[in-house]
Amino acid sequence: MTGSTCTRCGKPRIVVKTYDEKVDNSTVTYTITECSDPDCQKMVNKTLLTEKKKRQFIKDEQVKREEARKQIIEDKKNHKDDDED
Repeated sequence: MTGSTCTRCGKPRIVVKTYDEKVDNSTVTYTITECSDPDCQKMVNKTLLTEKKKRQFIKDEQVKREEARKQIIEDKKNHKDDDED
């Protein structure tokens, strides 16, 4: 891939895998590249894994807060219904 350089070390990136996927009436070509320096790529993979775990944690916490919020609303509604009886 011409002009593709590693954002971490600046060395040229190499194509690891290319595949096509049909999306509606179009074909999308995906190209997966890695740094040509294996040590640098290990560091990039480690960073990406850390970021992925962080995003998943944030998403899980968001879901917990949403469930708690819904439960509070439901409890208030049930409490209000009990008071009316």
